[in-house]
Formats: sequence, C-alpha cells, structure tokens
Amino acid sequence: MNSHRMCGDGGHVMSEAVLLMPVALIVLSFLVLCGRMGNVQADATTAARDAARAASQQPNFAAATIEAQRTAAASLAGDHITCRDLNVTVGTPASFHAGGTVTVAVMCTVDLSAVAIPGVPGSSTVTKSSTEVIDRFRAVG
Repeated sequence: MNSHRMCGDGGHVMSEAVLLMPVALIVLSFLVLCGRMGNVQADATTAARDAARAASQQPNFAAATIEAQRTAAASLAGDHITCRDLNVTVGTPASFHAGGTVTVAVMCTVDLSAVAIPGVPGSSTVTKSSTEVIDRFRAVG
C-alpha cells in the first residue's frame, strides 16, 4: 500500500492568519478608540448642557459657578466617564442678569491607555460648551 500525502493549502492558511492577526487587532483597537472618543464627546456635550441649565437657575454668578462645576462632574460620573483633569468654566459675571445668558465650557482629559494602539497618545482632551438664557422674569443679583 502506497501512502501519498496530499499537498494542500493548510500551511498557507495558517501563515496568512498569523500575518493578518496583528492587522485585525489594530483595526479592532482603532474602532474601540473611535467609539470611546465618540462616547466621551457626546457625554461632554451633555455635561456642558446640564451645567449651563443648572447655572442659569442660580440666583447669582458665584452660585452659578459652583452649581455648574457640581453638575458637570455629576453628569460625567453618571455616564461612567472619568476625567484625569476636569475644568468647568462659566462665562462672565457681566452677562449674568435677567434676560442675559450663561455659557459653561467643560474640558475633560480622558485616559486612553486602555486602548493600546501604537502611535496613539495616552490621553485626549475634549472641550464642549453650552449657553442657556437666564429667565428674564426672575430676580438675579
């Protein structure tokens, strides 16, 4: 009985898989990074909107600043976003009057070390702002 080994592509398939696996992992990591950054951008926009709304309901600029910072931090924490650095700034006191506006900017530096892609920095800073009108028929002072 003569046994002949059949020559197939078994070895080629394995070598192709070994060569393509790192590329597939990098593409997958890039997709995760894009999803994470999109999520952080949306959550920062929501935090800025919530903080501006909360600030617009305060009786004075100092209270508005404190409430904006508290609301932005709570909004991001509620969305499970951990900022390495969180900076919340409220516009100017001159515009904080009945019928005026209050603008809140939220700057959040997020850690990207969980998404290990060569060439990607370890963190990214996202800045979003929102403006709310202060009710013209209430006392502000």
